[in-house]
Amino acid sequence: MTEDKLHGLTEQEANARRRKGQGNNINIQTGRTYGEIVRQNVFNFINNILFVIGAVMVAIGRVSDAIFSVGLIFVNIAIGVFQEVRAKRQLDRIALLTRPKVTVKRDGQPKVVDPSELVVGDIIICEPGDQIVVDGVLVGSGKIEVDESQLTGESDLIPKTEGMELFSGSFVVTGKAHYEATRVGAESFANKLTVQARAFQARKTPLQSNIDFIVRLLMLLAAFIGLLLFMSALINTVPLMRSVQMAAVIAGL
Repeated sequence: MTEDKLHGLTEQEANARRRKGQGNNINIQTGRTYGEIVRQNVFNFINNILFVIGAVMVAIGRVSDAIFSVGLIFVNIAIGVFQEVRAKRQLDRIALLTRPKVTVKRDGQPKVVDPSELVVGDIIICEPGDQIVVDGVLVGSGKIEVDESQLTGESDLIPKTEGMELFSGSFVVTGKAHYEATRVGAESFANKLTVQARAFQARKTPLQSNIDFIVRLLMLLAAFIGLLLFMSALINTVPLMRSVQMAAVIAGL
């Protein structure tokens, strides 16, 4: 490795690469926003039916029945929103990378910068205690040992010499070396893991799947009973208020 390579980039070269989208800026979000969480908990199929029935009850003067029919829905909504917002906040805190300062070679001189200022091709100096903040390749004659336990779960130290790859999220334990940034931002190993960890995934357990199957059967039964009551109301000319109350009971089922 020549001294010209270890000289690093100039500030002009770094700025040019950043404008090309080769910078280390990344904003990782979870799969859903707060608005989506509220909307999906409030305006689902069953809730929409009960809201309509409640509105009809209010229109015909049965406010107490409306509160009884719809009131529990708001309790369920509050519990669901609270649980999902709490889960979102926990996911947002997940990060394999801390926000340390890093020492990079710019214009041939060491410069302490924030990781967000790194670009592809930067030459970064790493010493014991430093975190590898972007993926790279070791350059020069330096030798280090790194701890990759956060990434692989293995506690053994991994020796690294010239030409060997370094993964973001690992820590330098011994030695001193330079490495060249090859993958930054969303392309780095640690950020890919972070994106996967934070992503919203609605996966049901076997118990939930069994319960969903039972609920579907009950919904079919409720729909059948509702159809019979509707036909009975037409034949026997049941008053509107009574029909609305029966509809509320069926929707509750």
